Amino acid sequence: MIRNSELSGIANVIFAGLMSVAMAAIIKIVTRTLSPLEVVVLRSLISAPLLFFIVPRHSRLNFRAYVSKEHFLRSALGYGGFAAFATCSSKLPLTLASSISYTSPIYCMLLSTLLLKETHGFATGSAATMGFLGALIINQPGLADLDIWVVVGLVGAILDSLAILMVRRLANTAGPGQMSLSFMLWSSVIGFPIAIPVWVWPSPADWALLLLLAIVAVLAQVALVSGYARVRLSRAAPFDFVRLPACLAIDVLCFDTTPTLAMWLGSGLIFFGASVALVGANMHK
Repeated sequence: MIRNSELSGIANVIFAGLMSVAMAAIIKIVTRTLSPLEVVVLRSLISAPLLFFIVPRHSRLNFRAYVSKEHFLRSALGYGGFAAFATCSSKLPLTLASSISYTSPIYCMLLSTLLLKETHGFATGSAATMGFLGALIINQPGLADLDIWVVVGLVGAILDSLAILMVRRLANTAGPGQMSLSFMLWSSVIGFPIAIPVWVWPSPADWALLLLLAIVAVLAQVALVSGYARVRLSRAAPFDFVRLPACLAIDVLCFDTTPTLAMWLGSGLIFFGASVALVGANMHK
């Protein structure tokens, strides 16, 4: 039977994915008036104070941990991945940008095999394959017209998978809150100089959206770090694909996307793959 800690980790990964979908929708709206790079750094600047009060006091003031090279590397990779995703979300249809970003579970599985020596069961491999095929089915027409933003999105997905790998490495020495706070602090430091050339002062409506984005980002970060700290990359990665059908639903409801047969088939394949992964995880320790 699947362990309670792993089940909790999978639930956290799924919840983080749903929060990522909410972030993508907010980014799509707020980048109509603000640069994606400015949105990324403001998300971090607003999120950091919120996280400061979530982190346990003994970890909150452990400044030596925040300046370690492991925390910096994880934050730099995560910043690069999120900046690429935010930029693609502002330039491409939301579902297409998300499907490109959500190829990261495939890279996570490959990295877990190569670097962490994790093994993949038949159910996990099948689920990841079905998730990837589902993403291709949903976006086959859009991916046919490759442009620079598709490449940016793919690079961002690789950076995201490397950041998740670093989460696994840091899990034994840092808690979820501390890792999340470190990420937001470093993202602010890295992103602020990059955003200055395109800076535009946000309107009151933009500030409201940015605050909402920061709150959702805090929930997503803590859940993501908690999830991947408790469960193997190979076991959790297939559940990341559940984000894509959720993103498709947002696209349909909020951005006037008309669902096609391919979208329904792809979403069904993704959900079926996630079910296979859950059943497989439940059958093996």
